[in-house]
Parts: sequence; structure tokens; C-alpha cells
Amino acid sequence: MGVFFIYILKSSVCLVLFYLFFRLLLSKETFHRFNRMALLGVLFFSLLIPCIEVTTRHQVEVQQAVLSIEQLLLMAELEATPANVGAVQETPAISWVQIVLLVYLAGILFLACRNIYSLICLFRLIHSGKHEKLEKGVTLVVHNQEIAPFSWMKYIVISRKDLEENGREILIHEMAHIHHRHSVDLLVADICIFFQWFNPGAWLLKQELQNVHEYEADETVINEGVNAAHPIIIGGMHKS
Repeated sequence: MGVFFIYILKSSVCLVLFYLFFRLLLSKETFHRFNRMALLGVLFFSLLIPCIEVTTRHQVEVQQAVLSIEQLLLMAELEATPANVGAVQETPAISWVQIVLLVYLAGILFLACRNIYSLICLFRLIHSGKHEKLEKGVTLVVHNQEIAPFSWMKYIVISRKDLEENGREILIHEMAHIHHRHSVDLLVADICIFFQWFNPGAWLLKQELQNVHEYEADETVINEGVNAAHPIIIGGMHKS
């Protein structure tokens, strides 16, 4: 468990550094597709780089600090492991490393319960509405109750009121999300948050991805001839 936790810490540091790099150099760019790929690249490389070992003749300060943390965690884990399993020993005191790991696992458990609950609510919402098949295998789910329109995988959920008032614009917007597979991006980001819930960079990166998704979808709506001042476009900008 200690080795895995060290990997998570390294990955978290990489993610924060890459995210800060993105914010400084690329966040103001209007090439939304490129920004999206850059954010997904941040996720990918932050998971990959900790697996790569780089050896140098002289250790730099950062490398020495990382090694010190690794050694500290591994030594604490070894101290917490009984030297002789067969011998009768006193109950060892809980080390600080074990406390940290327990807090970490508690956070994962909390997120797991929250995500399962959210999925159950989502499935209930999808199955309780009136279904209508659209193009490319997309299913439109219409509800009589007032809910904010959204899309998830191959489903578009919308209230009947919104469908009657701004149905065309909303459907174009949500179809763009589905076409670009934005739900997959958010699923990957959620998996990252699941293991790095303590890392603010992971949460901020997901928010940045959602912003880019909204800009991409709004761009599609505008390209379809909808006025940029339309409430759907403005609402998407406020949401992001």
C-alpha cells in the first residue's frame, strides 16, 4: 500500500505542475479542441511520468526531497509490520503513516458511496422519463418536471417545457456534447479524482474540462446559425 500511495503522491505533484503550466500558457487560448487535448494530456502524463525512473549522476534537490519522502513512508510501513508473525507481541501503536492511509481510504470510500448514489439517481431519472429515439443511437428522455437539460453518454435528458421553448437549440447543444464524447472525458477525470481526492489540481482540472466542453458545444450551436446572444449560449457561458 505504501508503494501505491507514493505513486499517487508523485502523480498528484505532476498533475498540479502540468495544470499550472496549462493555466499560465494555454487557458486563454480559444482553440477549444486543442485545450481539451492538452487537459487530457495533463491527466495522461501525470499518471505515466511517476512510472518512469530517471537516473542522474548527481541528485537534484527535488529528487532528494522525493527520495526522502519515499524512504520515510517505506520505513514507517516496515516499522508497522511485525518482524515475527508467530511470536506473541504487544498490540503495536498506530503509526502516523497508517493514520494518513486510513484518512485516504476513508476519502475514497466516501467518494465511492457518493458516486454510486449519483449513478442510481441518474439511472432512475433516465428510466422514469418518456423515451424517444433520435439519430445516431441517441435517446431523448423527456420529463414533465422542471430539470436542467443535460446529456450523459447516449442520453439527452430535458424537461418538456424546455423542449417546447428552446428544443432545437438545446438538442444541438447536447448532441455536440455526445458527438465529442465529453462524458468519457469527465469519467476519466472522475476516476482521477477518485484516487486523488485530496489534490485540488484534480478538481480544478475537471472544472476546466467542463468549461472547454461548454465552449465546444456553444461553438457548434453558433455554427448551426443560432444567435450568440441566445439564452442557451449565455447560459452555457455562465455554467462554465
